[in-house]
Formats: sequence, C-alpha cells, structure tokens
Amino acid sequence: VAIFADMPLGCNVRPAGEDVSIGTLVLEKGTVVRAAEVGVLASLGLDKVKVIRRPVVAVLATGDELENTGTALTGGKIYDSNSFSVAASIVASGGVPRLLGIARDNLDDLNGKLEATAGVDLVVTSAGVSKGDYDIVKDVLNQRGEMNFWSVRMRPAKPLAFGHLSGGAGKDIPLMGLPGNPVSAMVAFEMFARPAIRTMLGKTRLPRPLVEGTLTAPIFNEDGRRVYARVEVEFIDGDYRATPTGPQGSNILTSMSRANGLAVCPEDERRKDAGDRVQIIMLDWNEEVLV
Repeated sequence: VAIFADMPLGCNVRPAGEDVSIGTLVLEKGTVVRAAEVGVLASLGLDKVKVIRRPVVAVLATGDELENTGTALTGGKIYDSNSFSVAASIVASGGVPRLLGIARDNLDDLNGKLEATAGVDLVVTSAGVSKGDYDIVKDVLNQRGEMNFWSVRMRPAKPLAFGHLSGGAGKDIPLMGLPGNPVSAMVAFEMFARPAIRTMLGKTRLPRPLVEGTLTAPIFNEDGRRVYARVEVEFIDGDYRATPTGPQGSNILTSMSRANGLAVCPEDERRKDAGDRVQIIMLDWNEEVLV
C-alpha cells in the first residue's frame, strides 16, 4: 500500500454518535414527519412510531340562498364558496375536511346534517350565527350542547360562535360557527380554527408570524373593533410595505385572494394612515417561520 500524503488521525472515519448520540432528542413532539424525518427514523432502525392522527373536521354551510357548484343559479341564489375555501384552509392547517353539504334554514335539516358529525374532531359551520330570524346555528348549538361564546370584537368576522355539541359516550365535539360572508369566514378561520387544528396536531407555535411594516394607504376603524385589513405585503428597501387590496367589504372575496397579509388596526384607534407603522399577520408564511 502506497501512502502519498500525511493523514491526520481519524481522517475519513465517521465516529459513532456523530449524527445522533445516546440520549439525544431526535424529533420533538409536534414535528411534521417529512422525507428527512422518515430517513432519520429508519437510520435508527425504527419501523413504527406513534404519531398524532390528523384531525377530521366536518364542514357545513347553511342557508336557503346557497346552491352547489356546477348547477344553474336561479334568482336570489348564490354558490356555496365557503365550504370549499374552509376545506382548503383545513388541509393547509393539517386537518382532513369532511364536507357535509348545505343545510337549509330550518331546524330539521340542520339537525339532520349534524347527525353526520359523529366521530369528527371539530365541526365548522358557516352562516347562521348572526341576529337574523334564520340564523339558527346558535339555537341548535344551545339545544344540542353548550354555547361557550358568541360575537367577537373584530372586523371582519364579528358574529363568530363557539361551543360544544353533545356527542354521546362522554365526548363532546367542539363546534365553531363562522360568519356567512366569505371574507369573514376566512378571517375567522385564520384567527380561531387554524390555531385549534394546530393544537390538535400537538403544535406549540400557533399564531402566524407577525412583522411590522409601513402602510401605503389608509385603513379605517369605524366602530371600535379590531380591524384585520387585507393587504399585499412587499419587502422594499429593508421594510415591509403593506398596501390594501381594495375595498374591504366582507363580501369581496377577491380582496382575500390578492392578500398575503392582514394589517391590524387596534380597537382603540379610529384609523391608520399611509406612512403609519402597523402589525402585519403574514398569511403566506407558516407558523414555523421565525422573524
């Protein structure tokens, strides 16, 4: 054997424990098992590990005015968009959606649809939680379980309800009643349902990342609620610039599709002007991003 160069002791030798040593915590509780984590587990000789099952979330839209996609609309009808935006949000949060369809504005139909929630981990409804004569989700929740709170001091998404359905066998099922307006439903899901699903998954980082940035146009607070304005956020010259995505009505769903952040106007401030500093919830960053 010919050796043409001096080799330091241990060169090209990988000592035992260099990657993982005895007593090392390899994967924390709440870690998502991706390709790299699968490889790590296999390198330790593990063929089975305990994991947290993805929560199953029932999704139910309510309203006589709703029609299913793929059908022809008649006068006074609109398509059910909330079921699909909520279902997509559930998937993005780590849950498994179970679509229950549309419940009409009567107690029999709503109760019948809720019978299909046996075995789910969370029920999310849309509409039926405001003050109208046909807003009956609150009534059914009180009849079949317990209302824990109703109405939140925020805009959009003030008429939010939360409670528990009596599920039998000693297990109550949490129910989150989102508002019917599509933007309100998405913002309420973001602020309440997403953290709940992540808690069920064993996550410890629940809120989205928050950054501070500069408004490029005003946002208004007309009634003393905390306002979550849809904004497009860009990083320019070392600063986050937040531009409202247009009219902020809770029915304008395209304003949500253009937004990658929610700029916050506190309840004790009447407006935020262009040039003001604001807190921004980053919608396109997951909770593991550290800033």
